[in-house]
Amino acid sequence: MPLFRRNRTVLPSLPPTRRGQGPADHNGQWGYRRAAALLQIARSSPAMISTRPTPGCVFEFGVNTWGDVKRKYPAGSRELRYLQRVLLFVETLGDLLRRNLLPEDAVFRLIGEIGLNTWEAIMPWVADARREMDDPFLYAHIEWLAARSFEWQREG
Repeated sequence: MPLFRRNRTVLPSLPPTRRGQGPADHNGQWGYRRAAALLQIARSSPAMISTRPTPGCVFEFGVNTWGDVKRKYPAGSRELRYLQRVLLFVETLGDLLRRNLLPEDAVFRLIGEIGLNTWEAIMPWVADARREMDDPFLYAHIEWLAARSFEWQREG
């Protein structure tokens, strides 16, 4: 079983939109409710609940290389499941924001520096993971989220 599943999502070049505006769905309604529902489902899924740390627990990634990740988070471990859920959540959040399905200002105010912190934690090893898995887009939405979060803070 692979350590991380391959994500073959192609990151399309999206047209720029005005800040806070998103695409309309087939009824002409904004897709925010659908995106919010997806995030709520991801957040409250049984797999997410069972892999959350106990209250007061601080999650410290503590790895610097792809080899460290594979040693510290072995396949099938509870720690790996938790790590995968965190990365999946941040990756999904980045994807939804990139597609303008969530209001950017509200999300960035809510999540603070989660995107930046997550990218900072995985940046030392993600290039090696992308090469090993032959997936140049592995965690690309986290990378985009961090860059956009930084820009948003500067626009302040």
